[in-house]
Amino acid sequence: MLKYAKQSARLYGIDLSGRVLAASTPEYGDITANSSVSYTRGANQDTGDNLYNIMPLNAKLARTQQRGRWTNTLEAHFVAAKENVSDIRNEVETPGYRLFNFRSSYQWKQVRLDVGVENLFDKHYALPLGGAYAGQGTTMSINPPAGIFQQ
Repeated sequence: MLKYAKQSARLYGIDLSGRVLAASTPEYGDITANSSVSYTRGANQDTGDNLYNIMPLNAKLARTQQRGRWTNTLEAHFVAAKENVSDIRNEVETPGYRLFNFRSSYQWKQVRLDVGVENLFDKHYALPLGGAYAGQGTTMSINPPAGIFQQ
């Protein structure tokens, strides 16, 4: 059973983001490119184990077109495999994945209509921070909840 205890940890990482106007034409409007990259690493200095629930390397790339009252965005989200997991917490490794999303909106004076499709190609993926439920039982608490009978 896990208990709270003071331990030394080290966290480091980097977040980069940028935005650029890629094109501006009368027929297509303004086209911008947005990107962000994030990497975080964490280790328990006392045990040498990895820290729990740390997002692996990931990046988002988006291309947005704005013409008049219309805005359209195509977004790609890339996530590396999660291999640096916490052994003591039985953290699950997850494979990397790619997701593509599409969003569109139309703006009136005081109203905006938004539509979108998340996971455009309907691909299965495992969230790196999703975790796994290990099950209810005597390890979940000192005294089991009412209705849980021990054999």
